[in-house]
Amino acid sequence: MDYRRGVVTGESVWRAIVLYGVNSATYKFAFGATLLEIAATGRNHVTLEDLAPQYAELLCRALQRQPRQGTAVRSKFLDACRAFNAGELDRDTLHRRTAQLGFNNVIDAFPQLGGQQAPVRYYEDQRKHSATPGLVLRDELLELASSVHAQDLDAETTARWRLVETAWATGISNAVLAPSLVYDSVTQHLVLKTKQRRKSVTGVVAALSGYQDGRCAYCNEGMAQGDSAGPIVEHVLPWKLLTRRWRGPDVDAIWNLVLSCWPCNQAKRDRAPHETWMPWLEQRNNDLIESRHPLREVLMAQTGETAAARHATLKLAYQRATELLPAVWAPPAGAHIT
Repeated sequence: MDYRRGVVTGESVWRAIVLYGVNSATYKFAFGATLLEIAATGRNHVTLEDLAPQYAELLCRALQRQPRQGTAVRSKFLDACRAFNAGELDRDTLHRRTAQLGFNNVIDAFPQLGGQQAPVRYYEDQRKHSATPGLVLRDELLELASSVHAQDLDAETTARWRLVETAWATGISNAVLAPSLVYDSVTQHLVLKTKQRRKSVTGVVAALSGYQDGRCAYCNEGMAQGDSAGPIVEHVLPWKLLTRRWRGPDVDAIWNLVLSCWPCNQAKRDRAPHETWMPWLEQRNNDLIESRHPLREVLMAQTGETAAARHATLKLAYQRATELLPAVWAPPAGAHIT
């Protein structure tokens, strides 16, 4: 991810906030989506009353999808959303309560990374120090909302939201969640397997794109979701291994899935990448683990509890893969970690 590699852009820092920020409630996902939507109109000043309708609507929908949207036992704001969903509160009252209660913490918490102010600022908080209280939307946000990346960022936020919901709903248990969150190659979705049914959680493209900064894992070229040239869900160690006497970890799992552009996918085919590229995958998986919910648990169950264990797992898997399929492919320069 560019931000973690030291490349600070409006796009990479936004992804870092969404993917790596602490999750005590899903407010930040609704807030981020609302900011992008309003900023796309070109407005540079908004009041809480302006933000409230879209913000409340997103959280009301989320509560219908998954009743748990935070780690706190109670929330007056979420209770208002629940009351609206139950028909006990009218829309105007919901919007007023949202403006009063819904932004108490999220405005201050959203731009934080690791307890510090993020290196890119997207708005100025003027709720208390202005004749026109609200938020001043900075050029960084306006440019981001009008960029080619905006649609991808919105999809990635939605995917991250679904994953956090899944983690909370299942208790983030290694024994329950990790073995049951699998990749469905037909739908290209992450699927939560339960005793009763398989439930689609989120699209793999949206779930992984942010951790690659929207770039091809192999050539490092930018990709837009829906682009005919990519992104494509790619097995690093070829899926073909499953048709051989494969004795390694499941290659049809998150640890071995990346996004690539069409040209790289076609060039690679049923070959492993050259071993000099593999540290990129190891770092990507470690990045995912640091994101806390819930891919952390999935990846640790698949590859190891510690960085050393994961390194050993990946090294052995690569060795076994290239014994069965000796031909390897050298990716274009650009994505390697040196």
